[in-house]
Amino acid sequence: MTIAINRKKLLDIYRKELLYELHKASECIKLFEKKYGKSFKEFEKEIKSKPEDFEVWDDYMEWKACIKSAESLKEELKELEN
Repeated sequence: MTIAINRKKLLDIYRKELLYELHKASECIKLFEKKYGKSFKEFEKEIKSKPEDFEVWDDYMEWKACIKSAESLKEELKELEN
């Protein structure tokens, strides 16, 4: 039995996976914006001027990772569509 997948179908599957991952990253960002009631830039500026709070810094690192992931995924989607 031979399974054949053409390039167009494979790219479509990959595109859908990227969109799914982008959606997850975007939801992560929205959750932190809702939790702290501010943008990442505002949050970053605020926490860097205060004494360390490990829970808040954990959120900062995760939020930053979600943003970097979303940016990377958007770039990948852009490249895929060109």
